Amino acid sequence: MLRHIRTTLLTIILTAIGSLPSVAVQEYDEQINLKALYQQIDQAIEQHPHFVAEREKQIDSSRELLLSESNMEKKMPIAEQLFALYKSYKNDSAIHYAEVCINIAEALHRPDLAGRYRALEARQCSGVGMYVESLDLLQKVDKSSLDRQGLTNYYEAWMHVCGEIGSHSQLPNGHQIYYGIQDAYRDSVLKVAKEDSEEYLHLKMDVLNARQQYQEALRVSNRWFNKVAEGTHEHAFAAFYRSVVYDKLANHDQVRYWLGRSALDDIKCAVQDQAALVMLAEHLCEDGDVERAYRYICFSRDCNLAFSPILRNYQVSSVINVIEKNYQESQDAKRFLTIFAFVVITLLLMALLYILFLLRKHNK
Repeated sequence: MLRHIRTTLLTIILTAIGSLPSVAVQEYDEQINLKALYQQIDQAIEQHPHFVAEREKQIDSSRELLLSESNMEKKMPIAEQLFALYKSYKNDSAIHYAEVCINIAEALHRPDLAGRYRALEARQCSGVGMYVESLDLLQKVDKSSLDRQGLTNYYEAWMHVCGEIGSHSQLPNGHQIYYGIQDAYRDSVLKVAKEDSEEYLHLKMDVLNARQQYQEALRVSNRWFNKVAEGTHEHAFAAFYRSVVYDKLANHDQVRYWLGRSALDDIKCAVQDQAALVMLAEHLCEDGDVERAYRYICFSRDCNLAFSPILRNYQVSSVINVIEKNYQESQDAKRFLTIFAFVVITLLLMALLYILFLLRKHNK
């Protein structure tokens, strides 16, 4: 009995200690309604064709302007806009318009812009596993010609491709070597990027999370939200990184809330490069909400395939396989329960009919 009491007290103390980080940051917690948020996501998924049509309309308008414009200086901002429209929508087209930007920049004798768009194209390539192409582009950049934003994009592209190579390296110590290079480029980004820029803010939050400085990470997150408009891809990105902080804190509801907010913004912006919804689906599967998880992962898969046939298939497939297995098991369980209920009801009816038959016979 005494041993049981000591064990219970120890469990209570450890639980209380484990909850301290969450208590420390509860001033930043949102009042949330996950059920309502999931309903909004469901509605947005139903309206997805409308959001895609709006994006296509913007693209068509910009493309017509580009074709009709002959002045190279005026063509440049239009080509940049097309790259931005395609960046998270269709990878192949984004790469194409990055090349268009490079060609226009070279025609204008602007090595700064040409270098910047080579860096942006390299980042686009490394995001879908085209590491050789990414490295080739980065090696062509004249670093000395870049302005502050160009340097930020250049270092960020190097950081990303080195991190990706490190995560997939099969060489002895390959992970450690490439992660070390990635860390060096992260430091370079933080030195040159503007402190209110997206590049700076998300890397700053990464550093603070690694140091377990979660309150400060949430303060940086608040700064980020003050500069982005709700319903934009930028807001979705900020929401995604806020979910990472709460994941470190093991705050179940807040993680799902911010992943849901991120996914909702991206769906409404016709973003096909889905990440938040994939992670939300995985959490929902863990929670036992298998049907919703299955709907979300199928939608995410279709979006990612539209963005790039090779994007994250190796990453998403493992999540899809787990969710599909759980979904199939839940469907099998439902079918079993349905059949079992039918058999039980049939037997009860037969028993009832038999009893009525006996009563009728007895009355006669």
